[in-house]
Amino acid sequence: MRSTTARRRIPAVATQAAVLAAVGALALTACSSGNGSANASIGTGSGSANASGTGGSGSSATGSGSSTAQGTQTSAQGSAGGHACTTGQLKADQENPDVGAGQYYSKIVFTNVSGSTCALTGFPGVSYVKQGGVQSGNAAVRAGDHVTTVTLRAHGGKASAVLHDSNGVGGYDPSQCQLSPAQGLRVYPPNQKAALFIPWQHDHCAGPTVHSLTIGAVTAG
Repeated sequence: MRSTTARRRIPAVATQAAVLAAVGALALTACSSGNGSANASIGTGSGSANASGTGGSGSSATGSGSSTAQGTQTSAQGSAGGHACTTGQLKADQENPDVGAGQYYSKIVFTNVSGSTCALTGFPGVSYVKQGGVQSGNAAVRAGDHVTTVTLRAHGGKASAVLHDSNGVGGYDPSQCQLSPAQGLRVYPPNQKAALFIPWQHDHCAGPTVHSLTIGAVTAG
């Protein structure tokens, strides 16, 4: 009787072991398949993030270009034409004065006196100065919105900007104009924090409400 019972139990135990083995194999297969899916998903996700990041950066650049298209374009041209001219590479002069009908026009001319090519983009900063280098009146207001990049060759390349002011009192009331003597012009090349000085003894409207002095963007020549 014992041997028969033992023989009957052996197949049952073997069957249970086979079932457990099969379940374990299925579990291992499922785990392996799950890890593969996770890895694939991570890989795809990372790729999407990179693509999205690149696209986002491109979109951002496009947006920036759209809002300041002229600036973006001229910056690119400036890079092609050389680094931005520093104040130390330049000298400034006032040329071609033209007076008439209460108006005054001239050109502020920048000359590259260095041995390296450089570029100018945008508007100079200009103001009158009186004795002791103190600013007199309001600084020049920017005139126009057309901005280009000008490449100045080494040893003599030039760029210029149109300066405009009323001639003396012009059309202003004398009490508003407050005509005052200036010793010259303080001129900042575009995007620079150091200034150049152009001697020019000139009477101009220095009243706090007067904004007659204007300056255009630099152009070639």
